[in-house]
Amino acid sequence: MNVSKARYTVASIGVALVIGYFSGKKYSDFSPRKTVSEDLASSSRIEFETLKLRAFPSPDKLEKKPMRSLKEATDFIAPYHERQDFKWHPSYAVSSPSFDSKNRPYFRYNDRQQTVPVANGFQTLRDGSWTHFPFMASQLLPFYDQKAQDIILNSVQDILWDPKMAVFDNSDRMYTVLRLKTTVFNKDTSYVMMYSDDQGLNWAALPLVGTKDTACVFRVLGTNNCPLPQLYDLERPYNRAPLSRPPAMLYFLSDGKLPGFEKTYSWLGTVGKLYLQPISKNSQGKLVAEKPVLLSLSAQEIGYRSGSSPKIIRSGSKYFVTWLEANRDFVPKLDQKGNPIIPKPDQNNRPYSEIWVAEYDLKTKRVTKKAVLKSWPVNDTHNQPGIVRTWDGNLIVVSGGHGSHFTSAYSLKPDSVLEWSKEEPMNTADTGYKSNYSSPLWTGGSQTYISMMIGADDTVHTVYRQWMHDKNIFDFEYFGALVYQNGKFDRKSNSFQWNKARVLVYPNAPEYTHWYQVMSMDRKDNIYVEYSNMRPYPPYLVKDAKGQPEFISPYLNNALMRSENSGKTWSLVSDDDLKKAQTK
Repeated sequence: MNVSKARYTVASIGVALVIGYFSGKKYSDFSPRKTVSEDLASSSRIEFETLKLRAFPSPDKLEKKPMRSLKEATDFIAPYHERQDFKWHPSYAVSSPSFDSKNRPYFRYNDRQQTVPVANGFQTLRDGSWTHFPFMASQLLPFYDQKAQDIILNSVQDILWDPKMAVFDNSDRMYTVLRLKTTVFNKDTSYVMMYSDDQGLNWAALPLVGTKDTACVFRVLGTNNCPLPQLYDLERPYNRAPLSRPPAMLYFLSDGKLPGFEKTYSWLGTVGKLYLQPISKNSQGKLVAEKPVLLSLSAQEIGYRSGSSPKIIRSGSKYFVTWLEANRDFVPKLDQKGNPIIPKPDQNNRPYSEIWVAEYDLKTKRVTKKAVLKSWPVNDTHNQPGIVRTWDGNLIVVSGGHGSHFTSAYSLKPDSVLEWSKEEPMNTADTGYKSNYSSPLWTGGSQTYISMMIGADDTVHTVYRQWMHDKNIFDFEYFGALVYQNGKFDRKSNSFQWNKARVLVYPNAPEYTHWYQVMSMDRKDNIYVEYSNMRPYPPYLVKDAKGQPEFISPYLNNALMRSENSGKTWSLVSDDDLKKAQTK
C-alpha cells in the first residue's frame, strides 16, 4: 500500500463547539469513568510500508461545488481518511501516547477537538476498558486571585499547539503541564505542572509561572516589569526509558521583531529570551520549581508542532538543550508593502540561522553553549531542531528547515557540547522537486518539521515533510509527503550514516500540505507516530454566509500508527494492539 493523507487545516474548529461538548459541566462533574466500546475495530490489522488514502476530486471540481458549512465539509472529508478508508475505528482519544511502567498508554482526552477544557485530563486502559482520569480545576483556584478564578474554571487549552502529553519518571510518577489564560482578553499566561503518584487517579499541582506566588519569576532587573512566557516545552523521553527525575521546562519570552521583520508573520524574525527551569524534589519528595536559567538572549520562538522533537535531555547532573538562534546580523530588503524579502542560500549557504546546544551543569551552575548547525531560511521559526542521546552518551542533533535541507551532527565526546562532528546534510535524494531554500551545494532538500526518537539499538528514527514530484501520484508541480528516515552510528567508518528516506504517508491532494506529527516510544521500543495534516484550501476551507473563512481542525481526523520492527513496517493502532502491549 501507499499513502495519501487527509489534510486538516491549521486553524481550530471554534471554541463554541468545544463549549458545546462540555456544555453545563463544572469541574466537580469530572470524575473517573470507563468507556466500553461496542466496536473494538482495527483488530484486523493491515501492515504497510507506505500508506495511501483515496485522492480527493480535482481542485477544479471542488471549486465548482464549494462547501457551505463545517458539517458539510466534515461529512465530505470522512471517506478520504483512515477511519473510513481503512475501516480503522479506534475507541481511544487519538493523540500522542505516553506509557507507564506497565506499558499502558495515556492519551490527552479529547473528542476529536483540538481545543479542550484544561480539566479534561487523560484516558488510559484499566481492566481492559478505556478510563478517563480528569483533573480537578478546583485544585488550581488557590493559585489565583478571585478575579482570575472564574476564568481558570472555564479555561481551555489548544492541544494541537501545546505540548500536552503525559511524562513519566522512573518512580512511575506522571506529569503534564497546563497553560492557563488568566485574563478575559487572554493577554496573560500562567503555567502549572500537574503530577500524579497513582497514574492519573489523583492529582497534585505545582505552580510554575504567572500565578499569585510566581508572578515575577522573570522580573526584569531594576524594574517592576514581570513578563510572562508566550511559549513553552517540557522535557520528555527521547527513547523507551522514563525520565530519571521530574521533567524540566523550557520557556520563550518574546522581545518582539528583528529589524525589517516588523510587518510579517510571527514565525519570521521574532526574537527573545530562552530559559531552562529545572524541577527537583526536596527531602520530603515534594516538587520544587527552581530558578530559571537564561540560555539565550537571541532565541527564536519554540515551535512545538514543527515536528515536536525533544529539545531537553538530562544525563546525570547535566542538562542539554537545543534551540534555533536568530541571526541578528541579517537585515532583509523590503518589498513595496514593507514585507521582508528572504533570500535563497547562496554558494556559501548564506544567509542562515544557527542551531545551538547548551550544557547546563547542576553542580557548578555553569552554562556552556555552542553553535552546531545551520538552518534555512534565515530567521524562520519552522527550523526547529531536535536532540537525542545514544546509550553511551553521544548527542545527535538535527536541524529543522522550512522547505530546505536538514543537517545533522554528533558530539565527539560523551555528555559534552565542546566538540562536534562536521555538519552533514541528512537527505540529498532527488525527489523531483527542489524548493527555493534548499542549499545549492547539495542535491535534494525541501524538508520541513523534524520529528525524532532513538531506539534501544541507537537507531535514530525520524519523520518529516518532504516536498516531492511524481506524476504517478499527482499530475501537479509538487506535493508534500510524510516520510520516514533512520540512521545509525557506524563503528567501522566511525561516522553517523543516514539511510534512504521512504514515504510513510502520501497526502490526498497535491500542492501545499502542512503536516502535524509527534513521535513517541513505548517501553518495548515500539515507535508511534500521531499525525494529521492541513491544507488552506477546500474542502478544509469553508466560507460562512458572510464570506469569512472557517477551517476543519486537524484533530478531527488525526491518526496513530506504530512500528514494532524499527520502522520497517507500520500499522494503524487498534485497541487490541494497545491491550496486548501491556505488561503485568
